[in-house]
This record gives sequence, C-alpha cells and structure tokens, in this order.
Amino acid sequence: DEVRSIIKNSSKPRKTLAVSDVVEKVARYFDIDQASVYEKTRRKEIVKARQVVMYLLREDFNVSYPLIGQKLGGKDHTTVIHSYLKIKSDLKNNPQLLQEIDQIRIMFK
Repeated sequence: DEVRSIIKNSSKPRKTLAVSDVVEKVARYFDIDQASVYEKTRRKEIVKARQVVMYLLREDFNVSYPLIGQKLGGKDHTTVIHSYLKIKSDLKNNPQLLQEIDQIRIMFK
C-alpha cells in the first residue's frame, strides 16, 4: 500500500489538456501575459516561460514536437526540441527550476 501511494503521488499528470490550458497556467505562474508566450519576443522571462510550456507539453502530455511548435506561434520543431532539452538539462543543475515546475504541475491536479 505504501509503494502504491508513493507511485501514485509521484507520477506525472497524464490527463489531456488543451495547449492553451498549459500556456495559461504557466503564464499565470510566471505572472506574464499569455499572448506573449506565442510571440517571437526574446525577453528572458518570456523565453523561460515558453520553454517550460514546451517542456511540460512534451514531458507530461506527450504532445509531438511539430504540434507544439505549430500551437506556439509556428515555431520549428527543432526549436521545440532545443527548448525541451534545455529545460531537461537545466533541471539537473537548478533546484529552483525543479521546484517551479513541480508547483506548476500541482496546478494541473
């Protein structure tokens, strides 16, 4: 029972959500305008939020790279792959980023 409880509580959310739902929650968490996630801006806070959106869509909801790119303002799938891998790499060295992503994941429950 204890193992089941641990597995249940540590597993990633697997329900289906619209891309806009993920964008909305991440934008709310980082206190930015949702529309800015879709824009081509390179402002640091926007780029981080956009990369987190891409990471969550791929990691938690198994959305394809091309579809993520298409839904987030027509980005190329290689841009999405780069963003996903960057966040995945940063998570190994940045406990604050891990905590932020965990807090965002809680918003989906």
